[in-house]
Amino acid sequence: MGANTADTWWASALRSVVGGRRVILAGTVAAAWTEHLPVLHDAGAADLLVVATEGAGVGPQPAAPTVVVTPPAGLPLMERIHFANRALEAPSPEVVEAVRDFDPDGTAVVIGTFLNSASHLDGRPFLAYRRPEWVALEDKVVVDAFWDRAGVARQPSVVVPLADAAQAAPSLDRGQGTVWAADARDGFHGGAEHTHWVTDEQSASQAHAALAEHCDRVRVMPFVDGVPCSIHGMVLPDGLAVLRPVEMVVLRRILDDGSREFFYAGCSTFWDPPDDIRTQMVDVARRVGAQLRAEVDFKGTFTVDGVAAPDGFWPTELNPRFGAGINTIARAGGDVPILLINEVVGSGLPLGISAADLERELVSVADAHRGGGTWKPGLSSPVAVDDRPAVFESGTSDSSTRWRTSSSYSSASASRAPARRSGSASTTASSRMEEGMSMGSGSGSTAGMSKTVPSPKTPTARTSASLPSVSAAASIASSAKPQA
Repeated sequence: MGANTADTWWASALRSVVGGRRVILAGTVAAAWTEHLPVLHDAGAADLLVVATEGAGVGPQPAAPTVVVTPPAGLPLMERIHFANRALEAPSPEVVEAVRDFDPDGTAVVIGTFLNSASHLDGRPFLAYRRPEWVALEDKVVVDAFWDRAGVARQPSVVVPLADAAQAAPSLDRGQGTVWAADARDGFHGGAEHTHWVTDEQSASQAHAALAEHCDRVRVMPFVDGVPCSIHGMVLPDGLAVLRPVEMVVLRRILDDGSREFFYAGCSTFWDPPDDIRTQMVDVARRVGAQLRAEVDFKGTFTVDGVAAPDGFWPTELNPRFGAGINTIARAGGDVPILLINEVVGSGLPLGISAADLERELVSVADAHRGGGTWKPGLSSPVAVDDRPAVFESGTSDSSTRWRTSSSYSSASASRAPARRSGSASTTASSRMEEGMSMGSGSGSTAGMSKTVPSPKTPTARTSASLPSVSAAASIASSAKPQA
């Protein structure tokens, strides 16, 4: 991280937590903590230990004693996250030995990630963690009742046993099918996993088969055509800070068997919603933050995901935690150590800046400095796509999976169905695809590109009317590798 902590607005808060103390950084991959070590040293941390629960990762490794827990190979994203949480809730003998050797008197400060649900690490309390009542609200089958309690407008939906979903779907179909989202029987899920776009009997049958292994009930709601997006809020002791909207680059794919799926490729702040929708999104975030505080004494960062459609913003899920887009916002502000800041806020300690001032600080710089990226490793496509439509072509192997610009999109390749953004499929890419933009398993935040742009006075709505393309943000997802 670039700025010296002593010169920043978060300096005093971090010093009050870690100054003169041993610090244990626990969770994720080892490389994700590397950029945080200088910040913690600047804040006065005495000694540091890293406990990595998802392997070493890629990129520079932390210059501190490190113990690494490696998950089984081939785990899907959410299973990997749940494995990492279990590795902290019930640490292995190797982890316990390393922790006790480092901190024999049990007084170290333990800092986890935004996904951590363990309250303690070998008897040492985490600075902050996800309480069970917070995690429960991430269940897709309970969130619509939460929207109602918060006074947030939503699309109609039903929660039914999976076996009854096909019968319930037609009454909710607005013409483009329905979306089925699994319950949290096997733990919370995100990143478009266990979420299916159903348009006919065949896709209903395929969704049922895929979901039967993971859930008992599903929420069925209309497919809403628009721009997938999110908005973050931070619940602080003195109030609520609401940040700028973030586009979620979610591509639509039609597979060889005719089934449809969503591919969550990354996120960006290059997109601006129309003024009225941005105002609505901010209002939704304020209502949600107030309800979270009142219902479950929530502290820290939350995200509302949804779709910006021609008729407004429609929320689809609540994440009482970070969403990926907050890293894009934080990096616009000069590499703000947002994970560490969130842990301070989540602990209930003062941050040293008011909620109103924090909102002004982060929103102004994020509006002025746009960026985005992906955490999906695999694809590299150093193709210039400046001001041209781009399509994502899904093949059966790495070599046949790539991005193409319209000028290279031949009639032969046109016979295959390209993935399209799950909301609006209109707009042109305005940046350059670069190799090595994947976060991989390294930095622990959405890697990619950033660019200073003027904030539009009148943002333009993007509908699904024109080009078979992905958004400008999708160009930064050029390293995305389709999931099997």
